[in-house]
Amino acid sequence: MKISYVFTCGRLESLFKILNLIQQGEEHDTSEAKKIIEQFRKDISIGRTFEETELYQRIQKSEEKIVINRLNNILRDKPPHQNKFDLDEYKTGAWSEFSDYKLAIRFSDAKTALSQKHFEKTGEYMTSRGIAKLTGFNPTNIKNMLNHKRSVVKKMLSTLEKLAKEY
Repeated sequence: MKISYVFTCGRLESLFKILNLIQQGEEHDTSEAKKIIEQFRKDISIGRTFEETELYQRIQKSEEKIVINRLNNILRDKPPHQNKFDLDEYKTGAWSEFSDYKLAIRFSDAKTALSQKHFEKTGEYMTSRGIAKLTGFNPTNIKNMLNHKRSVVKKMLSTLEKLAKEY
């Protein structure tokens, strides 16, 4: 699937919301963030590149490891700039990034639950290698998903959640 510029911009909006969520928590929804998002949408719709926007500058200045890794993932597939703005494609990009973030959180929670149960049984925490031995998955892929460096594979997520439940 070829990713469009507008789709990427939608992903950036979600990443900005994720950054605010990490920094300020769920209950703290600022009007300043809403203004930045509105301005970002206006700038993109009139043809300005996302690199020129305040939203992108704030994301880029972040020191949050999750945000840095997700931004690198977004920019890896960065398509060339285009002036045509498609709201549906933008919304799809925003939904895609936020959906993947939620899957990554579920993956991390399942790994933590499995590790905790393993600790109770053995006195040691479960590592990515240990999970790989139980599931047959590549330990590097497990680490990359836990660190938000790659998208979560749903089959791996369901396997890990099932394993954590039954362990």
